[in-house]
Amino acid sequence: MDLPLYKTFTEEQCKKFGPVRTAEEFGVRRRVYETPFLYANVAAGDFYEIDPDKGIEFKADDGFLTITEDRPIVGVTVVGSGCTRGGYNIVEWWDEGETIDNMKNHLLKRQRTDGLNGIHPNIWTELFRRVPWVDVTYADAAEGEIKDAVDMFRRLTRGWYDNLETSFYENTVYFRVGSKFHHPTKVTVRCGCKGTEDLGTSLERYPADYAIRLVETQVMA
Repeated sequence: MDLPLYKTFTEEQCKKFGPVRTAEEFGVRRRVYETPFLYANVAAGDFYEIDPDKGIEFKADDGFLTITEDRPIVGVTVVGSGCTRGGYNIVEWWDEGETIDNMKNHLLKRQRTDGLNGIHPNIWTELFRRVPWVDVTYADAAEGEIKDAVDMFRRLTRGWYDNLETSFYENTVYFRVGSKFHHPTKVTVRCGCKGTEDLGTSLERYPADYAIRLVETQVMA
């Protein structure tokens, strides 16, 4: 059942802001880029390490992936995980010389998603491998019952769901890029975590780093 419509555009508003328009429709192609992002049209900078188990670990805010396409970009999907909980992803697509102080078309060309709590799985598998009772469990298990550290982690977290803050998942974030009349051919992805990494050590830093494993661009067909 439709919701009751109590107020809509007035006739004067339709004349002032009209005419009535139709939605823009276009086909897309999907292009997938995977870590370590060694592609001719991709620039990566300000990262701490390249780990095959978690991707490129980017320095919060300063780390970046810039992707330049030969077609207009209408969407970007980012897949990755943080060094701590509270991760965030940012996608921006400023024109040359454009900033928040002189932005065009009243559109802030920066988007951000917070609350990304997936944490690198390899951190936790290594941790569990070093806990004494895990070794005992390995020793007491029937031969072939527990295959490896990842399998142990799966069992200890009830199938990777919820009872640890890692939950053993990756974060996938989609960003809708551009406006009706303008879609960029270049985007920059940034990331980080609103947590402290390596607390109490010489490597301690805030905000914490974030690792990106895959980026998919959706470009006009």
